[in-house]
Amino acid sequence: MNYLSDEQKIALRSWHETINDIKGRRLRASLRQCEDINQVCQTEGFRSLLFKKEMSSLLNNEQESWRFIAMALIAATVSHVKVNNELQFFATQLGVEKNGRPLMSELRFSRLCHAKSHDDLLRQLRRAVKLCEGEINIPALAEGIFRWCREESDYYLKLKPTEYIRIRWAMEYYQAVTPEDDQLEFDQTAHPVN
Repeated sequence: MNYLSDEQKIALRSWHETINDIKGRRLRASLRQCEDINQVCQTEGFRSLLFKKEMSSLLNNEQESWRFIAMALIAATVSHVKVNNELQFFATQLGVEKNGRPLMSELRFSRLCHAKSHDDLLRQLRRAVKLCEGEINIPALAEGIFRWCREESDYYLKLKPTEYIRIRWAMEYYQAVTPEDDQLEFDQTAHPVN
């Protein structure tokens, strides 16, 4: 299940471009200065994403208040992204080798996957973006954040093991880290990049 429609992905890309141009820098700065989700929710930068016409359908269900937090996490994290690179999955980008080592170490990746709170996840995601030098797949990141928030909100959620975002991220990360000769075939159809 994808949370973002194609129209919403386009709106998210457009919003990212807006906050990275000269006129939008104030919006981006308001998000970057936040230390926690409560602060993010009070910023002009967050409201500029939240009130985009295409994004309103993501928040229509009062039974799923976790969506509001997911939008705040997306806004705060994407404010640190310099370039939207949709060639690979988000977690795959973290496992790409540079100078013989993955961009994100296994220990840091483990911390990301074991984030215990929204604020902890925000810190870990910001670190991940920084380690990738601001070059991240924004739609894949947003989908991952929605999945993480959904899984955290519903303890009784029943999914196949490979549908949990922490498992998906781990498979993508380790696929990038593992030499190609040692990799097993991984079904990418269940988790499309775009």
